Amino acid sequence: VSLSTWQSLQHVYCINLDHRPERWQFMQTQFSQLRMPVQRWSAVNGKTLDVPRLADVGLIAKEALPRFYLPDEQKLFGTDLTLGGIGCALSHMLIWKEIVQRCASGQANSSSVFLVVEDDCKFADNFSEALLLERLQQVPSDWELVYLGGQDLLRRQHEYQVATGVRRLYKGFRETTAYVINEAGAKACLEVCVPMFWQVDTHLNDESLREGLRPPRPGEEEYTMRPRGYCLWPPIVEQHREGFPTDVQTVEHN
Repeated sequence: VSLSTWQSLQHVYCINLDHRPERWQFMQTQFSQLRMPVQRWSAVNGKTLDVPRLADVGLIAKEALPRFYLPDEQKLFGTDLTLGGIGCALSHMLIWKEIVQRCASGQANSSSVFLVVEDDCKFADNFSEALLLERLQQVPSDWELVYLGGQDLLRRQHEYQVATGVRRLYKGFRETTAYVINEAGAKACLEVCVPMFWQVDTHLNDESLREGLRPPRPGEEEYTMRPRGYCLWPPIVEQHREGFPTDVQTVEHN
């Protein structure tokens, strides 16, 4: 790999379950074409987890357990915890923890940029380091987390446009297919995702749900204050749903 390539990124992580080699192959092909150095991060397999123990140690909110134990068809799709969803969240958390450790040890610093991608990420055909840098230059300098793509569930993200090609995160945004993050972002993400009530992308974007279900507070904003997050629109990645069924949800995308 040419040393002049991807100097803007401190480190790249790709989350991949050990029993999904075909997804890793899909990603490796793209990384190779992009000449992007990457670390494969072995994902936490939710099916091996002791959920009551995770609740005992405070990683999962005990109040979330009744909804976790509901039959799959009664769960809120993409929001309620599933075994796959818990494994996915823990995989991201372990990476955030490592980012904090790398910065604490001096391997990286507060201005270092890390890229985290899931193994069903499809980079845009024109994706390159130059394109990524050009798009990130438009993002306000207070950023802690920037999604390279995602879903606008409530169809209101255009109301939060802050610059050309950049929108603020708000409660209707979902997906963790690919994002850049820094030390402050990794710390903030760890803080807001523990204890876990819902799937990780709900925690990261909808501040009103971080303490479970509660009535809205007076003057509460819909946009996300912590982490200070943005998303790129139009996106430069997409989730490759057609090729791979989801490991996180219990039923396929509607």
